[in-house]
Amino acid sequence: MNPVELARLLHNLIRLGTVAEIDHAAVRVRVQCGDLLTDWLPWQVDRAGATRSWNPPTVGEQVVLLAPGGELRAAIVLPSVNSDAYPVPVHDPNLTHWLMPDGAVIEYDHKAHHLRADLPGSASVAAPKGVKITGPVTIDGTLHTTGKTTCDADVVASGISLVHHVTTGVESGSSKSGPPE
Repeated sequence: MNPVELARLLHNLIRLGTVAEIDHAAVRVRVQCGDLLTDWLPWQVDRAGATRSWNPPTVGEQVVLLAPGGELRAAIVLPSVNSDAYPVPVHDPNLTHWLMPDGAVIEYDHKAHHLRADLPGSASVAAPKGVKITGPVTIDGTLHTTGKTTCDADVVASGISLVHHVTTGVESGSSKSGPPE
């Protein structure tokens, strides 16, 4: 192998580039490295076995090309390297933080033991065998249920106990009782 070809292969082993195009259906990207635009290449994912993940790169994202033998046609795209276009969203070492394109944030603070999700839209949980929440729950908004509601303790609404309230003016027959006290 001549020295020029060897130098080219060594130069291509590991390169930085920017995602130029994405084919989500084929799970391939084209990467711009200076004047070079690669062929369609696969990108690395977190998991690709029995447990699988989907979090595709975005156009403009800085990535690393790993090219076995220096052949860019056989390269794998390793996301991701922060850049001026996509800077680090937080600098707190106690946070694991995901920032979504629509502004949604999912974050865990392992120092404060706090999970936070700020969503611009809605959230759904489907658990046919149930959901259990241990700890105090505060709902800041309307609560709507479509099924039976049960409680093992008293329910208090606007200071009136469901279990211990008394009514006034109770009469037999079709008369209505007075309001709870």
